[in-house]
Amino acid sequence: MDIKRGLFADSYQSFDINDQAIIYVLQENTTAITRGFAVMVADSGIPILSQEGFAALATELNKIGWVTILLPAPDAGFNPINDEVEEVEEVEETAATEDAATSDETEINTSGGTPVTNPIELITELDISKSAATIINTQAFIKHEQQLTSLLQAAIEKSQEYPGFFMVISQGTSAAWLSKIYAEKTLDAPDAFVVISPYWPDRKHNRHLPEWIANTPMPVLDLYSGRDNGWARETVARREIAAIKSLKLQYRQRKLLGFNMPQQHSAYLSKEIYGWISHMGW
Repeated sequence: MDIKRGLFADSYQSFDINDQAIIYVLQENTTAITRGFAVMVADSGIPILSQEGFAALATELNKIGWVTILLPAPDAGFNPINDEVEEVEEVEETAATEDAATSDETEINTSGGTPVTNPIELITELDISKSAATIINTQAFIKHEQQLTSLLQAAIEKSQEYPGFFMVISQGTSAAWLSKIYAEKTLDAPDAFVVISPYWPDRKHNRHLPEWIANTPMPVLDLYSGRDNGWARETVARREIAAIKSLKLQYRQRKLLGFNMPQQHSAYLSKEIYGWISHMGW
């Protein structure tokens, strides 16, 4: 999605980072009092104004006093380099060639009682549970982290124009990366950090995620749902356990309810965030 085509020129702004113009969307609060500045970074690959992004949530936060800035996540650059990709392709080819020969048997199984298992589903579960080799290129990983750090630094400077608290809301791989960045103190910590379904599609990095979230120096609201992908679901329990063991203060983990409409989901999500920050006395 090209933001410049979807919006009027006065509806977006840009940062100049490393001689590259990075488009962002800033929306001011619609209340008399400004509660603070919220930086919002969706999962990598999700356009900032799409339904899967944070555009609707930003509008809800504007209603309760937050200035919001929607930032595009850097391109993750996940490149499969492990042999299991070839194994998946072989399974797909085998399933395709045997499909015609097993069609009659499938009808008997589905009607007679023995369920037929989708081989692709088995491979998906196998990748998550059996420590697949890393699929993240090391150089791409470092570059992505540097780009995200530069982007957040620019947002921090922009936030100085507004009063109140500084909050970061992130999702998916962006939440995972920022957890690592804040745990390693690469950036100054915000006043609050909201992570939504954090994950890396890679066991080598994903297994460190609970530790990084637990080691962040600021309050954390850790949100997840039953619709999360397998990588995010895999660390849900361990994220909470790591926070408890590290004696992390002001950590809250909550399961999100499912809503079919993005507006309903965003309204519900904003209430979760509002309830949490109100509990902290903001």
